[in-house]
Amino acid sequence: MKRRKLTRFLSGVMAVAMIGSLAACGGGDTGTTTSDSGAAAESTGDSTADNGASTAPVSALSEIPINEPGTDATGHEGEQAPEGIQEGTTFTYWTNYEIPLYAPWMDNRAAVLSYQIYANLLVKYKGNGEDIRCDIAEDYEVSEDGLTWTFHIRDDAKFSDGCAVEASDFVATWDVMQTYQPRPFSSVESYEAVDEHTLVVHLSAPNPTFIYELPTQRIYGVVCQDELAKYGPEDNRSAVGAGPYTVEEYVSGERYILKAVPDYWNADHQAHIETVELEIISDENTALMGLMDGSIDCMNTVDIEIMNNAVDNGMTLALIEDRINPYWLNAQQVEVLRDPVVREALCHMINWEEVSALVYDGLYPVGNSYFTGPEAPEFSDKHTYDPDLGIQMLEDAGYALEDIQFVILGDPDFTNMNVAITSQLNNLGLTGITTETYDGATCYGMLKSGTYDCFPVHNGYDPESPLTPFTMGLIEGGTQPCMFLKACDEEAYNEAVEIYNAAAASSTLKEFQANMTELENIVQEQCLALGGLQVIRGYIFADNIRGAYISKTSAELQMSFLYVAE
Repeated sequence: MKRRKLTRFLSGVMAVAMIGSLAACGGGDTGTTTSDSGAAAESTGDSTADNGASTAPVSALSEIPINEPGTDATGHEGEQAPEGIQEGTTFTYWTNYEIPLYAPWMDNRAAVLSYQIYANLLVKYKGNGEDIRCDIAEDYEVSEDGLTWTFHIRDDAKFSDGCAVEASDFVATWDVMQTYQPRPFSSVESYEAVDEHTLVVHLSAPNPTFIYELPTQRIYGVVCQDELAKYGPEDNRSAVGAGPYTVEEYVSGERYILKAVPDYWNADHQAHIETVELEIISDENTALMGLMDGSIDCMNTVDIEIMNNAVDNGMTLALIEDRINPYWLNAQQVEVLRDPVVREALCHMINWEEVSALVYDGLYPVGNSYFTGPEAPEFSDKHTYDPDLGIQMLEDAGYALEDIQFVILGDPDFTNMNVAITSQLNNLGLTGITTETYDGATCYGMLKSGTYDCFPVHNGYDPESPLTPFTMGLIEGGTQPCMFLKACDEEAYNEAVEIYNAAAASSTLKEFQANMTELENIVQEQCLALGGLQVIRGYIFADNIRGAYISKTSAELQMSFLYVAE
């Protein structure tokens, strides 16, 4: 089966939704780069840090480049993976939070499980957004007007219980998904199962990012409709996916045990390691000790000290470029934040360069936008660091500095950064600003309910699907509210909604990009967030692990490619 390699949306070469009669996994000349085997070009260079993993000794994080998407983060790109499952092998992975319900529509934090136990129509091969391949879909076509996508389901695709995957399973899954996670459906008008192996999706307008959203994300994978009907959407027994692993055991507060599906229907994703254990350990230092004593094979962290310890101990470390984390101000919760003067003044009062240097040894780049990607508009002078100006603005508006009161919320990953920001503001006289840390599950619940004052939220900022953060964070009823423009300026909010709708209905890529730029500028000019840093995430591996392919931005690991070196 041929597979077509598609270039990344905002790289300037892709306009997939605007091209008629696209046969993405079978024939058809679309003008995109193709490959007979479908494989992305692989570097077979030496085992140095060329791809971002420190296999050769390094003395500092600054010596490790960022890992390239589609390359082995363990630094062993080009080595031959084994055939089939390596019997008796185990990969133990650390996670610091529990996922009580892991049906694909329940909890975005379940991605560490979802990428392993679910499959979908398309997939970013080895986490590379420039290499979109068919997965459950055998091939597909797009109509001339870009509104109708017809997916042909493989006749050999199976769920982990052995049942065949049919088009009607997608209909049943998506019917539930729209209730819990509506954001991937912003441009979907309808969908139908024409027969067992044909799924037709009708869009309300051509969508240049559709290929990256609903079909490709394993986090939103398809489930077996029979089990869904039997157990309902909020029961793990309905989480029967078609991925290369299946959940064998879940011990609350302790671990998840996944087993490789033997003779998996998609040979390109047949798991090699037989058992994956996800160990729930709340403390990162404890997890690092587990790596050192061999009880854990991999962990990921945003903590600079953990990364430095890994380097000091000669461990294999890869650096992954993650998202920008803006600190969103909740004007719905905090009345004083409804004043645009206050919001702009606060933006002038944080020295992000100093925060990065103090907390992350300068490793975290300072964001010049709330958004990630080459098309994102840069900040205006409203975000320039000028604390004297910020203080003067507050005093001219009649505010005493101690009158500005709110709490910066954070999970343990960002405690140190929150403390640094709070300290800067306190030292400038804003002593009413404090910070609190809660566990990840509590923070996620507060995010979904909008019950926080200020919170660093990346909210899905990905250059491949730039409309997503507005679907989740701006539009009323969004699953992760964070922008709160309506509470700040209802007229500006109505304008933003009009632009959002225009972006969703754009008929050309150029028009879409223009609408996105305008929408992003409104949010930034309103100073709805304090700014932020771009997260650089570190993955640390045991020496015998190979085949670690990690997505840029989402930083998710596709474990089916992992194997244990002989």
